[in-house]
Amino acid sequence: MQLRRALSVVLPSLFGVIALSTTAAAAAEVGPSPAQEAVGCHYEHTGTDFGFGFTAVLKVTNTGSDPANDWWVEFDLPPGVVIETTHSARFSPARTGHIQANAPAWLPNLAPGASANVGFNGSKPVGTSLVVSNVTLNDVPCTS
Repeated sequence: MQLRRALSVVLPSLFGVIALSTTAAAAAEVGPSPAQEAVGCHYEHTGTDFGFGFTAVLKVTNTGSDPANDWWVEFDLPPGVVIETTHSARFSPARTGHIQANAPAWLPNLAPGASANVGFNGSKPVGTSLVVSNVTLNDVPCTS
């Protein structure tokens, strides 16, 4: 009987502590991970314009203090620009508009100061400038 009474007092307190710590842990997980906060990004875009087509390279550098693990790059292309072939990354199926390129198997992580070249070739309307915009590395905005 005394054990039942002791448990009836201790268990609710114990469950309250567990619930509070679980809630606090869940709240702490909201937002970017600490490693992601320490990833920075700079990009350079180079290419050759053939009038109706192009070849381009987007060089992305991790300027942060932590590695960008399982990295991915996202960017936007102007309307009418279509990617036809790619190299040095695994591209998402989308070949126009918003593009995502994922790390190749041979370069899964970008150490601080390391760069990756994301290459692509394609077609575009004559007179359309080949500019990339809204470049991010693992959802961290990049500067040019």
